Amino acid sequence: MRCIQAIALALPATAAAYPGMTGANSRAEMEEFLRAEIKRDGLENRAAEPQLSSLRNPLGNLIGSLGNLVSGLLNSVGNAIVVESNKRPEPGFQFKAPGPNDSRGPCPGLNLLANYGYLPRDGHVNFGQVLEATKRGFNMGTDLATVLTTFAVLGTGDIDNLSFYLGSGKNGIGGLNRHSVVEADVSPNREDYYNGCGDNHHLSSRLVKQMVKYAAADPKKEFNMNVMAQHYAEHAGFSKNYNPFLYYFPFPQIVSLGAFAFYPQFFSNGTYGAGGVPNYKSIMSIIGAEYDSRTGEFKYVPERWPENWYRRDVPYTATQALADAFLQIYPRNIIVPLAAQFGTDNLNVQTLLCDVYQGVNSVTPLIVGGTAERIAKATSWALSVLDPAIGNTALGCPNNVVSPNLLYPHSSQEGGPVVPPVVPADTWTGDNVYNKVYFGGRSAPTSPQCSHSR
Repeated sequence: MRCIQAIALALPATAAAYPGMTGANSRAEMEEFLRAEIKRDGLENRAAEPQLSSLRNPLGNLIGSLGNLVSGLLNSVGNAIVVESNKRPEPGFQFKAPGPNDSRGPCPGLNLLANYGYLPRDGHVNFGQVLEATKRGFNMGTDLATVLTTFAVLGTGDIDNLSFYLGSGKNGIGGLNRHSVVEADVSPNREDYYNGCGDNHHLSSRLVKQMVKYAAADPKKEFNMNVMAQHYAEHAGFSKNYNPFLYYFPFPQIVSLGAFAFYPQFFSNGTYGAGGVPNYKSIMSIIGAEYDSRTGEFKYVPERWPENWYRRDVPYTATQALADAFLQIYPRNIIVPLAAQFGTDNLNVQTLLCDVYQGVNSVTPLIVGGTAERIAKATSWALSVLDPAIGNTALGCPNNVVSPNLLYPHSSQEGGPVVPPVVPADTWTGDNVYNKVYFGGRSAPTSPQCSHSR
């Protein structure tokens, strides 16, 4: 971790500005992007696909037909040199949509592997299964998979059985849905835990549209590293301004940054950087995003590989992932670890102590944490032991801030780590609820809103 932080701190602390494209310009670029894709693949002549009928409608509302392109965009892999044995899925691995009791969560790649049987379809997976499936399905390097899976087991799963759930665990405790361990704020297509009012695992239509607009403006019309870096920069800026409990401790920080690099590196058709194509068809199908022309929003559908898709030919290692994360993604908008609110009005003693709290929480094994109450108790104890070292320091933290009950001033504030946002029963908890629109047709979540439209 120290060397990772050294790399991060050595980077120039300059955040490039990427103002969002809005209004007519954004729409025009999006429509031009779609027209080019349709023409390139000859979709206007494919009468056999009934869902494309709206594209031939003389209304000119191409943006309203965005999701319909998933089934037809770019069946080729461009100029990529591919090996036939890398075609996925392999014989014997068939797609099957998950049932209501199958655990799915914030990681599209793992969800997809379970949908095809590379991982157990119920979403309860163990250490060895994840290492094997991620290598076989996406050619993730064993070192990278080992690091990610170790933290998943430690912080979200069962250490005795070296297992964890892809979504929420039993009784809603643990699993990858657990905030600030493997799941992280500033995700490519999930809202922050605080702004999402406890929902850090459903697909966000708002963020998918934000990502697509950058691809539409890209010269190659692809979800390449530069596009994903722009997407990260905008999301990071939004989170710093509107999420007072934004959390960027070292490991979740790596997961957050790495996730943006994973899109071209793992979801590209063919090896990214060697002719592979991180196009709309591949990205949207793999992350389970489908545009609904009736609502004008993206909806979640079970993740699946598009036709004629080839995994990368060479493993993507931990070293490469760190280089992409900290040299290509992170410099676009620096978020200071353990002081994520730095540079905004949200920086104060309370938010700094909250960062410390979440830092301890992120390395607290699930077996110790268990419920939110036990996590709060364990963390308060740890901080009380550290009180002589952090009390009356330059942070201006009074001794009475840290106690068994009060972690920081006004700790009872809803949305803080001790008092998570109130989530209506059976509304935003548990595993993915398919085809639900999340933050669709709404303004960006600048504060927790617990009555989302569905």
